[in-house]
Amino acid sequence: MTLGEARKIAISTLHSARRPSPSAGLDTDVLLSFFTGHPRAVIHAHPEYKLGDLSEPFFSAINSRSEGLPIAYITGRKEFYSLEFMVTPDVLIPKPDTEILVERAIDLARTPGSSGPIHILDVCTGSGCIAIAIQHHVPQCIVHATDISEAAIRIARINAEAHAPSVRLHVQDLRNGLCPPSLAKEVPLWDLIVSNPPYVPTPVARTLLEDGRNEPILALDGGTDGLDLIKQLADQAYASLRLGGSLLIEAGEYNAQAAADYLKQAGYSDIVIHRDMESQDRVIEGSKA
Repeated sequence: MTLGEARKIAISTLHSARRPSPSAGLDTDVLLSFFTGHPRAVIHAHPEYKLGDLSEPFFSAINSRSEGLPIAYITGRKEFYSLEFMVTPDVLIPKPDTEILVERAIDLARTPGSSGPIHILDVCTGSGCIAIAIQHHVPQCIVHATDISEAAIRIARINAEAHAPSVRLHVQDLRNGLCPPSLAKEVPLWDLIVSNPPYVPTPVARTLLEDGRNEPILALDGGTDGLDLIKQLADQAYASLRLGGSLLIEAGEYNAQAAADYLKQAGYSDIVIHRDMESQDRVIEGSKA
């Protein structure tokens, strides 16, 4: 079978799926490129090239995509902030909108104000993309990251080894404390705390997963109003930040204003809501005055 023939069948399969892909052509090209190693330009310029023994794994991937599985879980990788991360269904797929948080964190980490190294904590790290991107671009910082999921921490560790080996990773349930007791003793006060916690309201989170995306519900479900973990994080972070330190939380369009209101109630000052690329409220920033 040629690339051109395989491409035509694959696009038709994705168009006729129970959940038709809105990007069938692009999905097909990405998977063809992944399996063959050919850039998209080559695939389009040389449809006569043979797919050969790659037909079976390629069409297996197309079938998975037709059932709603994201491309990133099929290929096992996703680019985020110019770095390539390993991803599995144990972690959320890094989203471009989260780069807003990373960009602001890097700005804060590079701002003079402390005579010593900047200590940064990433809570609910998942794949580690936030902590690793910050550490990679501001190597003089000392970055720690936590997550409730041991499986997620294993993925984050692989990603850290690839891009920022100095990031230190810890298994920790936020509901039992911001970080493990040993780390709290080592770093009693943080300069910057960042997080992309579960913030999707429970009914919405379950509806989102009906499309077959297979992302972990643990990393999405933020409780009835999506604020359960955000409130716990805000309260604990305030007690753990140095004076002048900052908290950055991704809250998203569901409850960004409510999250900002809660930060004000919890004592934070200089509260700002940063918007994402689609001009939706995305990241809440507050400082400890």
